[in-house]
Amino acid sequence: MKNFLSVFFLASIMASAFSCSKAPQDAPQAKPSTVPAATAQSAPKGRDISGMKACEIVTPDEAAARAGGKLLTKPIPGGSTCMYVLEVPKGTESYNFSIQPAAMYEALLSVKSEKEKGEKIPGLWEEAYLAPRDLTKGFSLIALKRGDIAIEVSGERKEVLLEIAKLAVSRIQ
Repeated sequence: MKNFLSVFFLASIMASAFSCSKAPQDAPQAKPSTVPAATAQSAPKGRDISGMKACEIVTPDEAAARAGGKLLTKPIPGGSTCMYVLEVPKGTESYNFSIQPAAMYEALLSVKSEKEKGEKIPGLWEEAYLAPRDLTKGFSLIALKRGDIAIEVSGERKEVLLEIAKLAVSRIQ
């Protein structure tokens, strides 16, 4: 009986292997799509931000001075985002400064209503908006140079966001 089960098991495995390895003769061949694939070239090419370092554009000490506070932790240097964690007279605040491709924020703003975009801020490139953050307290400011580059600054106080954004925009030509 043991021998019969072994033979039966082996036969089942072989039958499965052979049935899976053959392609049906009548299967239609896939035809190439006539719809052009979306490529990065179809979107406007913005500035290469890969070498831009957010913590060098607005240093942690500059962010702390604008908030009237003291830096609690050193941000991780070298990337397109810099997070400033600060001790201020009323406690602790954090601010985030990020450099991004313009296309990302162009797409985001194109689907938002004027109310969702927030308060229009003049003088920061072509477009800038300040709005309350969705999930946490504080605000987010987006400044956009269409087809080129965008920045986002987020944190607790509007006036600090504006100062960080003004400094960044003045240094990113």
